[in-house]
Amino acid sequence: MKFKSTNEIETIQLRDAQIKEMKLVGAGEVEADETAESDGEVKADETAETAGEVKADDAAASSEGLRASWLELYVEGAVVKDNNSQNEYYTDKYADQMEIRFKNPVIEAVLLEGHKYYDANDNLVEEVPDQKLAEDEYEKIFGKFKENYIFYGGKPEADKKCYQMIVDVDEDSYIVSFYYDKVIAGWNHFLNKANMG
Repeated sequence: MKFKSTNEIETIQLRDAQIKEMKLVGAGEVEADETAESDGEVKADETAETAGEVKADDAAASSEGLRASWLELYVEGAVVKDNNSQNEYYTDKYADQMEIRFKNPVIEAVLLEGHKYYDANDNLVEEVPDQKLAEDEYEKIFGKFKENYIFYGGKPEADKKCYQMIVDVDEDSYIVSFYYDKVIAGWNHFLNKANMG
């Protein structure tokens, strides 16, 4: 990848980006420190962290959930904001297909978003709460995300390495919340200026 952005996920807008693929690599495992760049794939830089170590400030928050070596996300239509270190245009620009890799993710939850039904007089008829999905369903759900769009992607807590996405699939919405050690985004070309108005 020509452009590589590390730990700058807040400078990449994923709203309305189309998911081409989303997958877990090494479910139940944690990526070792030393990885190298090879075959044009985006790989993590060497870090001083030991395999399996979770940073102290995130340890309490990420103690439960499905762990993996990587959570890989391939999208089209992501916007690289003007404050991203790789953006020399000083304006928000679309990128071509972008590869985003979250190192050592701990998926806290994948929820099927609930809903409320009201009648014509605005009386609540039915309320369906959010449904937490089982960890063994994650891969199947991520497979459903292909060719669908991200409604929301962002960091709900600015001081922690956490990320949340809402993905619409047909008439359902899924919420994916996870913690991570590092995030690397890579792409080859900038495209048109993003119209954010």
